Amino acid sequence: MKGQMSWRKKEPWKTNLKTVSALSEQKTIFKALMRPRTNRDDYHTMSREQQVNLIRLRTGHNRLNAHMNRKFKLAPSPTCACGQEDQTAEHILQRCPLLDEERKEVWPSPTPLETKLYGSRQELEKTTTFITSAGLIV
Repeated sequence: MKGQMSWRKKEPWKTNLKTVSALSEQKTIFKALMRPRTNRDDYHTMSREQQVNLIRLRTGHNRLNAHMNRKFKLAPSPTCACGQEDQTAEHILQRCPLLDEERKEVWPSPTPLETKLYGSRQELEKTTTFITSAGLIV
């Protein structure tokens, strides 16, 4: 019984030491996460509005007919105004005939969708410029 009592007395001390150590590690991790980035990628150097447009195009959670019809039934049809296919980010950035002029002004040569959505800052700015010049709200 005496041995059990001393074990019980030591255990809270060990637990507290482990807790203090774990809290210290959590505090260090939290500080590291909250520290401002010294090097920023191309996406994070853009304006908030540009970032929002790109994220909406990347994820498909946007105000284009395909999403608004399927998800919320707010658009009468998922089809684009051109009538050829659903109005998705890929369709408006790559194939919509109604936006050919704007597309050729921004990208004179064919450009892959991945470059338009995940490329360099210059490519990302071209994408946001295209969205703005086309009068689209994404």
